[in-house]
Amino acid sequence: MRAPALTAAVLAFSLLGGCTQPASSSTPPPSSSAGPTAVSLDLTAPDQARAMVRRLIAKAGTPQLIQVEITKEWAAITVVKDSQAETWAWRDNTIKQVDSDVAYVQQTIFSIDDFNITDVGGLFRAATSISGSDSDQELQIVDSSAGQVFMSVSTVPESRTVFFYPDGALLPTLEFSTEGGIRLGLEDASGTRTTAVAIGVQSNLGAWLDFPGSTTTTIRRLRTASVPVTINERSQRPDLPPFAVSRVRASAIWRVLADARQRDAFELGTRWQVTIDDRARTGVPRMYFTIGTTSLVTDLDGHQVSP
Repeated sequence: MRAPALTAAVLAFSLLGGCTQPASSSTPPPSSSAGPTAVSLDLTAPDQARAMVRRLIAKAGTPQLIQVEITKEWAAITVVKDSQAETWAWRDNTIKQVDSDVAYVQQTIFSIDDFNITDVGGLFRAATSISGSDSDQELQIVDSSAGQVFMSVSTVPESRTVFFYPDGALLPTLEFSTEGGIRLGLEDASGTRTTAVAIGVQSNLGAWLDFPGSTTTTIRRLRTASVPVTINERSQRPDLPPFAVSRVRASAIWRVLADARQRDAFELGTRWQVTIDDRARTGVPRMYFTIGTTSLVTDLDGHQVSP
């Protein structure tokens, strides 16, 4: 009587085991459903950004650049073709032409070979040390509006934009409460100009130079503490006599400020400004100072004269 029971038990076990499939046979391999693997490329790694910009230039068909943008994950260039701006970008592992609001309005055209983007990550780290932020950093190469092309690093949310020369050196932050800051500011504002109708320095703004744009406009070159020279053209007839830029010396401006400090009329936080022009039309410009609430006029050597 026990044999039929044993046979039934063995048969039931065999049927149960036959219905059980190995886990691997019912689960498809990961590669069968995962699709192609996305290529990960970090443009902040050494040499990666330059290689990518060259790929974009090859696709665009011209090296005539007016703008370059680089982040860790994407890059874009704007080139000039037949006097029109054309933008190409690398995003999502694809290079293609994209829409852009960048237009060609006679910006300076540059070559990527003139810019040190070998290590964009190093530029980002340098910018972080100054701005205090590394949030969504973007490197941009573009005309600053004064005809010079600089590199800059900005962030999102926006913090202080940090500027670099083409070789990767930091644009110095100028302190206009020092003679050196005044000198560098005047040099940058003057650029290659040999004449001006007015030159000035303001402690809370920067150094500037005015020259005629036309018979009805005046152009100002302005160098602030942390931004390269920018240009602004205003509708104002340039009716002041021109004079040689070389006649203006930072040492003479600083002498006036130092004398005011000795008289306790000038402290570190005191706002001051000076405008140099020939408003008296004598053929010799003078320096017109406002230091705090005090005004005075000096010659170009810093010696006080009667207004």
